[in-house]
Amino acid sequence: MGERLGVLRLHDFRRVFLAQSVSVFGDGITPVALTFAVLDLTGSGTDLGLVLAAQSLPLAALALVGGVWADRLPRQKVMIASDLVRATVQAVGAVLLLTGAARVWHLALLAAVHGSAEAFFRPAAGALLPQIVPTRDLQKANALMGMSDNFGWMVGPAVAGTLVAVVGSGGAIAVDAVTFVVSALFLTGVRAPVLAKTRAVQSFVGELREGWREVRSRTWLWVMLLRVGLVLCLVIAPFQVLGPLGLTEQGYTAAAWGWVTATFSFGMLLGAGVAMRYRPKRPMVTVTLTGATALVSPLVLALGGGPWALAAVQGARGIAVGILVAVWNTALQTEVDEEALGRVVAWDWMASLALWPAGLALAGPLAQWLGVTTTSWLSVILGSVAAFWVLGVRDVWRMRSRVPADPPAPRAGTRPAT
Repeated sequence: MGERLGVLRLHDFRRVFLAQSVSVFGDGITPVALTFAVLDLTGSGTDLGLVLAAQSLPLAALALVGGVWADRLPRQKVMIASDLVRATVQAVGAVLLLTGAARVWHLALLAAVHGSAEAFFRPAAGALLPQIVPTRDLQKANALMGMSDNFGWMVGPAVAGTLVAVVGSGGAIAVDAVTFVVSALFLTGVRAPVLAKTRAVQSFVGELREGWREVRSRTWLWVMLLRVGLVLCLVIAPFQVLGPLGLTEQGYTAAAWGWVTATFSFGMLLGAGVAMRYRPKRPMVTVTLTGATALVSPLVLALGGGPWALAAVQGARGIAVGILVAVWNTALQTEVDEEALGRVVAWDWMASLALWPAGLALAGPLAQWLGVTTTSWLSVILGSVAAFWVLGVRDVWRMRSRVPADPPAPRAGTRPAT
């Protein structure tokens, strides 16, 4: 494991890793704090949904714009600017809540600015790693970033409850503001090499089109993006609604659903650890099969499984997704030219976000009309088609990993070649 963690010896990667670790911890705090803030103000579930949607919609709408700027400007500087904007947003929200001046429209507006800034951060962050990490170590680096991300999302919400109880929602959000400042400070020490531009500078619209051409020119890429959008809409998003509804019908409380969710994050931590060593020869086949494990959760729910069964399959699915994320990110970073990578990462985010709201919005009415069990079966049947059709595409099978294998470790009593 020490050899696997050796990538942390790289100065620039270490600073990016620490920046994300601190920032994601804060990200895990905010949803809990914001939920209680809105409920304390109005007690309305509709208001809560509007505030949460106010952050996700600009993120989806501006992802492609963020991708263009991630390829135009130094990526670490784009990330720093995004961190500072989000720190300011959270600080303003904290002051409004702590002084009792906050209104729901304030929180929705601040959430929209937060989501807009995040739309610039994510493409830049996804495209930065190949500039600061050798190709041989990219999958290890992606796995470590995945472990950091999931650990933050496990610990952050747990700490958030205590913070809200002790210092209130405003105080908890103030902690998130501080984490963005710390993240920006870590990123100021990153010295990524300047990208060599091999293409003529184009207009903004021209660069948007070029990003789409980069996606369209790789059959394995655009079919996998279409696949992930369909699976998220038909399987993963509906399960976020059907899971708690099904457990409630079985007589369980919200705590049961919380534990089911926590096992998924824990599984992703383990999966990221596996991905530090596992090097698939056919990355897209691996992504397809690990992603298809999402079907097991609604299947268990359709069969009447309770929280223990769901926690077990969600934990196993988390391991699969931890591998998937590292393999997928590494494939993008090694197959796409660095100067266009920000725009391709943005298309990846667009595919993930585009149909997600539709899956959430339809699951509730369908469950009310057909019942949770029937809707879960429908999700499994349609989701199976969405998950596996790409295995009939030749380029998905042909695409091979470009990450070189690790050299064999020297045997005891021998010295490495010099």
